Amino acid sequence: MDNPRMQALVVGGLIGALVGIAGGWIYYNTNVKPGDEGGEQLAAPTPGTALKLGLSILGFLRLIAD
Repeated sequence: MDNPRMQALVVGGLIGALVGIAGGWIYYNTNVKPGDEGGEQLAAPTPGTALKLGLSILGFLRLIAD
């Protein structure tokens, strides 16, 4: 990987994957509820929560880019 652009894309992709895994793990652990039959139920995010999360992610990416 002598090309700096390719190296940046690979490193950024790996960091993004790790952050995504961590985010999913945190979301699961904070929102899982025991089900009626002993299973687990994961509550779906509300549209307002999803919008806030998406805008927060875009703001963070914009902060990094500047």
